Amino acid sequence: MFPKVSITESWVVIEFSTWDKLLNASHKDVTIPRDQIASIDTGSEILKECKGFRAPGTYTFSQTYGFGVIAGTYRQRHGIKHFWNVRAKLADHTIRFNLLGNEYATVVVQVEDPISILRSLGKHSVSQ
Repeated sequence: MFPKVSITESWVVIEFSTWDKLLNASHKDVTIPRDQIASIDTGSEILKECKGFRAPGTYTFSQTYGFGVIAGTYRQRHGIKHFWNVRAKLADHTIRFNLLGNEYATVVVQVEDPISILRSLGKHSVSQ
């Protein structure tokens, strides 16, 4: 259900299941250099901040019917890209990596324990 997150001295690697890779419309995992992580946010409110247009990816988000998936790369003006892989029913497990100098401006995923990821990286959540 949740991606596997591996943290080393230099990298954060987010490994997705085959199903998630299909939803992301990508066959790759996400690798983030630790020195490019500017800050980290956690919490369900992040789901309300999805911006840009999806290309490629999946969007079936509905607060009314309780079903929702946001997955893939979302693009904004001036080439700013955001990576999303979240589900509405797991909103409390959401974590956003705000990045500098990366392909993506943000990476938003859901992990089993966002607080342990924060502790492992020695960061404090901005939106906690």
